[in-house]
Amino acid sequence: MEKSRSYPNYSSEFGFKNRRNPYAFNGPSTSTDPEMKRKKRVAAYNMFTKEAKVKESVKESFKWIKTKFSDIRHS
Repeated sequence: MEKSRSYPNYSSEFGFKNRRNPYAFNGPSTSTDPEMKRKKRVAAYNMFTKEAKVKESVKESFKWIKTKFSDIRHS
């Protein structure tokens, strides 16, 4: 059986050092793009606003139900 020979012409790097942008698991890197940062921030603010509106609506609904039952009970 013949011994395996090393292959000095091949590198195990596969050209990854020559790449401009490393692979990102969570999508493209936005750390350098201020416009993308702004869009994400605005989207987060909009989500907080929607959550607050839903919470307020639920609170008002429970308050309305509570007053209706209270009115029925005391009348």
